[in-house]
Amino acid sequence: MKNAVLTLLCTLVCGAVSLFAQPTINGTANPAEYQVSFNNSNPISNNGFGPDSDIGAIRTWTNGTDLFIGVPAKVEANGNHLAIWMGFSEVTGRAAGARLSCASGTGTYLDSTWTDNNYRADFEVDYMLSVRTSDGAVWIAKTGGVPAAQNLGTATTTPTNNSAGSVLPAGAATFALNNQTANDIRTTNTGFEIRFTLSALGATAAGNVRLFAIIVGANNPFFSNVFVPGTSAPGGSGNLAFNPNLNAPTSLPSGTSGPFNTGVIALPVELTSFNAQVLNNGVRLNWTTASELNNAGFEVQRSNNQTNWTALGFVRGAGTTTEAQSYSFTDAQATGRVFYRLKQIDFDGQFEYSNVIEVNAGLPKQFALEQNYPNPFNPSTMISYQLPASSNVSLKVFDMLGKEVATLVNGRQEAGAYTMNFNANQLSSGVYFYRLQAGNFVQTRKMMLVK
Repeated sequence: MKNAVLTLLCTLVCGAVSLFAQPTINGTANPAEYQVSFNNSNPISNNGFGPDSDIGAIRTWTNGTDLFIGVPAKVEANGNHLAIWMGFSEVTGRAAGARLSCASGTGTYLDSTWTDNNYRADFEVDYMLSVRTSDGAVWIAKTGGVPAAQNLGTATTTPTNNSAGSVLPAGAATFALNNQTANDIRTTNTGFEIRFTLSALGATAAGNVRLFAIIVGANNPFFSNVFVPGTSAPGGSGNLAFNPNLNAPTSLPSGTSGPFNTGVIALPVELTSFNAQVLNNGVRLNWTTASELNNAGFEVQRSNNQTNWTALGFVRGAGTTTEAQSYSFTDAQATGRVFYRLKQIDFDGQFEYSNVIEVNAGLPKQFALEQNYPNPFNPSTMISYQLPASSNVSLKVFDMLGKEVATLVNGRQEAGAYTMNFNANQLSSGVYFYRLQAGNFVQTRKMMLVK
């Protein structure tokens, strides 16, 4: 699948499916909204800039068109900056170990006019961001070709779009800042968020990007020991100070170690469509992906109220591929107004939910008892059935000897589709039977409990 490498301070490779709702840019980098998170494992007590400065993580989300970066952080509002460095495989910038300062007139660490302007990274850096919390000013500098810098605007908790400049066209970035220095930002996740249009950066979903984040002192750039990823030395003596060379770890304070970048982060599965058709035999769901990485498959879920969701089945994914894939699933039990979503699951167990679609499926045309899901199960499974007319309904579970072990339904129900949860926590492993009787209709199915 198409890869993206996001340069934070940590190494990790992961994938997910990005058919999903994008993060809300409001200055709170909620981990539930992001696909990938590089968390800061350094103790907060290691902070040489004091308790009002910390970086909790770098988080990313992408759909192959836009790249979202979320950094839970707090920076003392005395002119200090939150710095974020980005390196894209399809963009030419400053190589690892090369001096990075390249701007002028920004009044931030980006300027090459300071006395101490000789800081260096351990990966190729193509773009650098400066977020100054004292006034919310957000600057971006391009290191490659003819270097350039641009003031993107002033960040607040309200999303702001950049105007046109020497680095980015208008609207290529959206950003927000929520700098709460009294908060434990590793819990509240307040900080800085930004969205980039990949093409405006010269990147595509076929490439990769790396990220790094660090807090830098005001004016003449003095680098803290607050960064992600990487291991920082404790206390103020562990600050990277002036002119740090992250490509030469032996020059750094004792106890400081890298890598000081995220390594490769793979782009998630890109879902290009998700829709439904009402047919004579139920509702057919169709979806397509443009590319996939580590995609085990999709769990199809249905709800009547968008609060309680029932798993209907599982459709295997294509694993890792850059080729477009098409999928479908038919729900023969749907009636009335129903909602569907997909739960995309990676091979490592990570998952994401798709957007929700709504369907008016009408009433069932015949009695039916569906195979339970999942099957085999432990300890719970869902049993679904449909009634074309109001009926006296009995749904019971029996063991291999014909002994009744559970009554799930016993009463009159209106026409419609129903799903019941059967919890066998108190039962032993083995084969069980469940029987639906509705008027003159009787059907029995087999299921297996495996503990």
